[in-house]
Amino acid sequence: MATKTIVQYRNRPKAKRHAKAGMTVSLAMIGGLTPMLADLMSAYKVGGGEAVLGHVSLCTTGYDPADGKWKPMFAVQKLYGPMFIATVVHKFAGKLGINRMIAKAGIPIFRL
Repeated sequence: MATKTIVQYRNRPKAKRHAKAGMTVSLAMIGGLTPMLADLMSAYKVGGGEAVLGHVSLCTTGYDPADGKWKPMFAVQKLYGPMFIATVVHKFAGKLGINRMIAKAGIPIFRL
């Protein structure tokens, strides 16, 4: 008489799950917006809401609706130049692994 083989089933280990990355805020990009926001706040103190709308146009496109002239260097000084520098800093921090170290340290939202 042949002996029966006893089969013992084992549960396979569950796959490790990777958590979806949460929302992060880049401090370098916020720093790049700071000159424009400071200009908008000073425009609000001087001329109110209408001056803010004019300065938004001046800071983003370089067009000054008050006198109808183009001033592209104003847009470069207030928005495009600082945002370019902020982008370079953000990319450089990513290449160096600084953002990864900040995440591993447990700081929840902010990155460089």
